[in-house]
Amino acid sequence: MAEPLQQNSRLGWLIDPIQSTRDAAGRAYQFVGDRRAWLVPSALGIALMTISCLGLLQSPDDFFFAYLAGWSFLLTTALGGLFFLVFNHLTRASWSVVVNRINEALVWAFPLLFVLGLPLLFGMHDLYHWTHEALYDPNSPQYDEVLAGKRPYLNIEFWSIRMVVYFVAWTLVSYRLYTFSLRQDVDPDPNLQQKLRNTSAWGLPLVAVTTAFASYDILMSTDPHWFSTIFGIYFFAGGILGAVAAITLIALVLQRTGGLLQGVITAEHYHDLGKYLFGFVVFWAYIAFSQYMLYWYGGIPEETVWFQHRLRGGWGWHSAFLVLFHFVIPFFVLLPQAPKRSRSVMAVMSIWLIGMHWFDIHWMVLPVLRDGGGFHWLDFTCWLGLTGIFVGALMYRLRRHSLIPQNHPYLEDSLQFENM
Repeated sequence: MAEPLQQNSRLGWLIDPIQSTRDAAGRAYQFVGDRRAWLVPSALGIALMTISCLGLLQSPDDFFFAYLAGWSFLLTTALGGLFFLVFNHLTRASWSVVVNRINEALVWAFPLLFVLGLPLLFGMHDLYHWTHEALYDPNSPQYDEVLAGKRPYLNIEFWSIRMVVYFVAWTLVSYRLYTFSLRQDVDPDPNLQQKLRNTSAWGLPLVAVTTAFASYDILMSTDPHWFSTIFGIYFFAGGILGAVAAITLIALVLQRTGGLLQGVITAEHYHDLGKYLFGFVVFWAYIAFSQYMLYWYGGIPEETVWFQHRLRGGWGWHSAFLVLFHFVIPFFVLLPQAPKRSRSVMAVMSIWLIGMHWFDIHWMVLPVLRDGGGFHWLDFTCWLGLTGIFVGALMYRLRRHSLIPQNHPYLEDSLQFENM
C-alpha cells in the first residue's frame, strides 16, 4: 500500500495542495528546468502589477476595468480547462492522457484566482452600476425602476455569497481531479480511475450551472440593463478555446525549451488539439452570431443597446477585428490537416488565440467605461501582470510532479495514438 499524499502548507496550498511527488516520477517525465521556469514569469507578473498599481493612483476606473478583463481572461481559461478535463474523463478519452497533467496544472488555479480577485471588491462602485444606492431611492433623480426590480438578485451581499459558492464548487471539483490523478502516480489503484469519472459525472452539471451564473454576475452585470440567456455559453466557448490553446502552447514550450516529453506528445496529439481549436473557433463564432442575430431580429431597443454600443464609433473597429482575427483567419488556417500537425503553426495559432480570447473579454468589458474604443496602457499591464503570476504558479506545479499521469490505465494507448 503506497503512502498517502502529503498535504502542502496552508499558504502553499493556494499554489499546489500536494507536496512534491517528483521523486516518484519516471526519469523521462521529470521536469528538468530550474527555479527560473516559475520565478521569471512570477517576477515579471509582480513587476507589471506593481506598475499597474501606480496607474491605480492616476486612473482608478481604468485600473479596475483593466483588472477585471485580465482576471476574467484567466478565470475563463481555467474554467475551460476544467470542462476539457471533465469531458476527457467522462468519455474515457485515451489520446489526451499525455496532456492531462498540463491541463490539471492549469485547472488547479481557483484558490489563487479567488485571492487575485479580491481587489475587485474595492472597485465594485466603479465596475458595477447596480451598486449605487441612489438608483433604488424613489425620491432620487437617479432612481432606476428596472434596476430596482433586479435588486433582490443584484446586491453586494448576495453577489459576494454567490462568488464564494462558485469558487468553492470549482475548487472542490478541481481538487478531486488533481489529487486523484497525482495519487495515481504513486499508487496504481485501479479504483482511482473510477473516482475520477465519478467526480466528473457530478462535477459537470455543477460546473456548468455555476459557470453560467458566474458569467452573468461577473461580466454581464457590468451593463445591468442588458441581458442574454445565451451569454453563459458564449463565456464557456471562449474559455475552452483559450484553455486548449494554453495547453498546446505549454506542451510546445516544454518540448522546445527543455527537450521534455519528446516522443510522448507527438504530431498526432497536436493534430487532435488542432481539431479542438478549430472546432471551438467555429463554435465560438456560432454562439456569438446566434446571440447577435436574435437581438437584431427582435429589434427591441433595450435589448439591442449592448450591441449598438459595440458597433459604433471606435468599438466598431474592435468588433470587425474580432470577427476577422478570432474567426475568419483561424478558420482558414486550421481547416486543412497539415497546419494542425505543424508545431510551428500550432505555436503561432495558440499564441494568436490566447491573445484573441483576451481581446474578446476586453471587448465585453471596456465599452462600459469608454465610448470611443481604444486601449489604455493599464489594459496590457494588468493582463500580462496577472498572467505572469498565473503562469509562474502553473510552472511551479509542473516541476513538482510527473509531467504525465504515468500510471494511467490508458497511457500506453495515448503514447501509441495515431489519427485515422
